[in-house]
Amino acid sequence: MVVVQRNIYRAFLLFACAFTGFISVTNSAYAKGTQVSAEKCLKCHPDLRQEMASRGAHAPFKRLECSSCHNPHTSNYEHLVKEQISKLCKNCHKGKKGVFGKKYGHSPFEEGACLKCHRPHSSKNRKLLLAAGGKLCFTCHAKKEILSKKYKHDPVKKGKCLTCHSPHTSDHERMLKRGLSQACVSCHSIKSKAAKASHSHYPVQDSKCTSCHNPHASSHSNLIKESSHKPFAERKCTQCHNSVRSRDPLGVKGEGMSVCVACHPSTKEDFRKVNTHVGQGVFCINCHSPHASDEAHMKKAKETRICTSCHRDTKEHLRDKKNKYKHPSVMEGKCSECHRPHGSNFRLLYPTDEIGACAECHKRHVSFTHPIGKDAIDPRSKGEITCVTCHNLMGSRHDFALRFDRKKELCIQCHKGY
Repeated sequence: MVVVQRNIYRAFLLFACAFTGFISVTNSAYAKGTQVSAEKCLKCHPDLRQEMASRGAHAPFKRLECSSCHNPHTSNYEHLVKEQISKLCKNCHKGKKGVFGKKYGHSPFEEGACLKCHRPHSSKNRKLLLAAGGKLCFTCHAKKEILSKKYKHDPVKKGKCLTCHSPHTSDHERMLKRGLSQACVSCHSIKSKAAKASHSHYPVQDSKCTSCHNPHASSHSNLIKESSHKPFAERKCTQCHNSVRSRDPLGVKGEGMSVCVACHPSTKEDFRKVNTHVGQGVFCINCHSPHASDEAHMKKAKETRICTSCHRDTKEHLRDKKNKYKHPSVMEGKCSECHRPHGSNFRLLYPTDEIGACAECHKRHVSFTHPIGKDAIDPRSKGEITCVTCHNLMGSRHDFALRFDRKKELCIQCHKGY
């Protein structure tokens, strides 16, 4: 009876509101279709008049169409906007210039955080941007790291990031407008005498330019990366490659890893261990640059990027925003602090057994933890209980990176019937 009375009362209120013109019964509770004169808005927001008249005003704002974005009465969102910002913007900017459906997306665009880069009403900058050119990009990207280097790529120096990069989406890695080689040769001729001489006359026109050059800035001339492989630095190309006059000048003088381990014998020993990356078909240059690098040990990129290019399951854990709890080394992108990158005699390329690997840092925890090791058997797998039995170090929704909630759910995975 009470429920019926409430429904009758609610229907009466809606009818009364519709009758007085306050809200349309056919619309949602937030009156999405309600139109209000901009003059009424400006009575309380007079400071917006000047913005509306500015040259860089947003089109609906300039047309005094406040209610195209805002609800005049109530909303679930800040500033009384009708929908989440991303949905609101896409209502008008949907698919313009092929923005959607591409392989890669700029993080703010993917997150629907349009206002990280754009102003909603007006701006002195093009496209309603918060700042002009590189100034906007450097609010998120490492300005100090890039601009402190002695030699800078000309577009970077002039703050013209969009010469090479797309701001929203791209079909190419690093948000490039073109493929990497095409992006470089669109400005830099590789056919000139000077260019050919600087590459020792090797046919590098189809090579990946960033294997040697930093596209933004460097401490070395010609934007060569910070660390150079010794044969590359000494221009002894034929130490690894065939002669420039051979049929295959870019080919290497040996099969597989033989060219690399000739100079790096300790790595060869790692590859002979029980668990090895080589056994999974990974070659040295999958992870290392043979020419130049900005990372330690001539790595091609940051460790996380290299590792997740193959370990897709780990990549999904890292990208899942619900996985708030991760091991500190994972958060810092230091995979090799716990795993040996070339080879190990232990599972998952740990430097020692799983418990020993964790005990290197967590000595105190090993002494008072839940029983682990040979005397503690997991009833599910019939194997030893170790630290990773309960902890998912790559990413978890539960504190201490536990696989399940520690109040009860974690325990009953093994202790059923208690």
